[in-house]
Amino acid sequence: MDMVVIGGVAVGLVMGSFGYVLARFGIRPLLRYRRFKHGLAGLLDTLIKTQAISTEVRDTLQRTAVELQDMVDEGLPRWYIIALYKKEERPKDAVRHLQTLANCREPGAIRRRITAVQNCLRLV
Repeated sequence: MDMVVIGGVAVGLVMGSFGYVLARFGIRPLLRYRRFKHGLAGLLDTLIKTQAISTEVRDTLQRTAVELQDMVDEGLPRWYIIALYKKEERPKDAVRHLQTLANCREPGAIRRRITAVQNCLRLV
């Protein structure tokens, strides 16, 4: 075989591997986090309009808090978490507020916690 073909195959293999690693561990988690934030924003907007939280919504909020905690602990690259803190976005604090929101009963407390989550994730 010609050395140019072998070299081209090797370069293509290296570039493809690099692209896979970049997409798998860099781009996909970021897109997942952004989709998560948009879904959470919709849920919080719906909760603001209601006066009480149903059992199903409480379960959803608890699952959402666990999913966000998992994303922050293992899903997002460290450099992105540092960038979020520089932008004053605090997902770990949002987890704490989401967990508390799931247990709130009073409309005033619900509104305060929703506002706290929105401020932590810069949704407003």
